[in-house]
Amino acid sequence: MAQAFGFKLDEVWGKRAFWLWFVGFYVAFMPLYALGLMGVTRRMNMYPDAGWQPYFIVAAIGALLILAGILCNFMNFYVSIRDRKQLACGNDPWDARTLEWATQSPPAPYNFPEDVNVVGREAFWQMKKENYQFSTDYQPIHMPKGTASGVIISGLALVFGFAMVWYIWWLAIASFVAMLAVGIAHTFNYHRDYYIPADEVRETESKGALA
Repeated sequence: MAQAFGFKLDEVWGKRAFWLWFVGFYVAFMPLYALGLMGVTRRMNMYPDAGWQPYFIVAAIGALLILAGILCNFMNFYVSIRDRKQLACGNDPWDARTLEWATQSPPAPYNFPEDVNVVGREAFWQMKKENYQFSTDYQPIHMPKGTASGVIISGLALVFGFAMVWYIWWLAIASFVAMLAVGIAHTFNYHRDYYIPADEVRETESKGALA
């Protein structure tokens, strides 16, 4: 969240969600494990032993705790988006060591304004120790254009898989042919890249990508 959108999630609601999920998981599933050892099977519409009832009640309470944790997660999203200006965290809120935190936050279309020489696993930490700064002699950056082909092929693959599972042969054939058609059509798309002008890179980097 911090790197993608430039602000952190609310800590109070995050802790509430964590503890409800943590406690709820054990309260919900530990009785079910015990019931499994007692011989309880899945998908029962009734059970013959009344002694199992307390275990199911405890498991239901745990499920309600998990539900409360899920609701806290959604509440956290709402509160964090509402208070995003107060929760703004900059590029490097946790004094990170890895290179992805050296980029803009929210991220720019490109990764870095120049090639970065990576000499170890904690490249960003090393860059901060050496007070590394990117060059100001910016050049246009070559970028790929976005395409919907991958998403379309994935959707068609989902339809193809569904059709194969249920033996819907006409749908399987149609979706398979459509996948091939979209893939072949994409190979004829020769306008699949562009350049970000140096002036735009300079303006973006003036916001301070390297913390």
